[in-house]
Amino acid sequence: MRAFWRATHVGVPLLMLSISLQGKAIDPIVAQGISLFRAKHFHQAFSLLKAPAGQGDARAQFYIGLIYDMGSMDLMDKEKAVQWYRKAANQGLPEAQYDMGVMCSKGEGTPKNLDQARIWYLKAAEQNDANAMYNLGVIYEKGYGVTPDITQARTWYLKAIQRHHARAAYNMATLYYQGKHIPKNTLQASRYFREAAQYGHTRSKYFLGYLYEVGKGVLLDKDKAIEWYREAAIEGDREARQKLARLLDERGQKRKAEFWRSRAK
Repeated sequence: MRAFWRATHVGVPLLMLSISLQGKAIDPIVAQGISLFRAKHFHQAFSLLKAPAGQGDARAQFYIGLIYDMGSMDLMDKEKAVQWYRKAANQGLPEAQYDMGVMCSKGEGTPKNLDQARIWYLKAAEQNDANAMYNLGVIYEKGYGVTPDITQARTWYLKAIQRHHARAAYNMATLYYQGKHIPKNTLQASRYFREAAQYGHTRSKYFLGYLYEVGKGVLLDKDKAIEWYREAAIEGDREARQKLARLLDERGQKRKAEFWRSRAK
């Protein structure tokens, strides 16, 4: 439930990349290299980006790091990925700072060091990187390299939620739902499950269905339960398919119920 978030950076629209990279104009060659990376043409991207990366372009350095980190198998080299991430991170690029945090968290390409990971995440979070904010929340909730601190965890989750981070909203919801570290509050849980669901988080859709089915934190509403279960079921949630089948059975919709039951096995 509490895992570090690892963004892939593949498939991110170039316009969003230009915004996230502090609004600076992108060199046309670097932009073309990024576009090739997004299309998973890693060797061609590498050929275009290696020269500007060597000349100190932070964005090119970052994407060279990504290619070594998660490009094609014949290019994969975690130690080289860290070397290039570090170059870009030291120039203040938040995406690279975040990925340095990930590499230090997991011990990939560099010795595992949770203190260093936290420092890199903090640098990225200070530049409004939502993934880094989320990972800081996980660090403080679980006590990875620090004394567990639920106040700090909630603070970072809330910062990430303000930037529409679905997993942060889900983690906040489960804190309230489980009531292990803070008082149980199903009303607040339903609020954050809803927010995470609106950002596309499948498991949150399942929990919203359940809350509507049993009337916890929300008014009991079997119609809304079916709606949320169906959304989660379409996205592959096995429990949602089981519960959707049962509710449809109760309504005499046997064929639809059997359809979802067969897909829950």
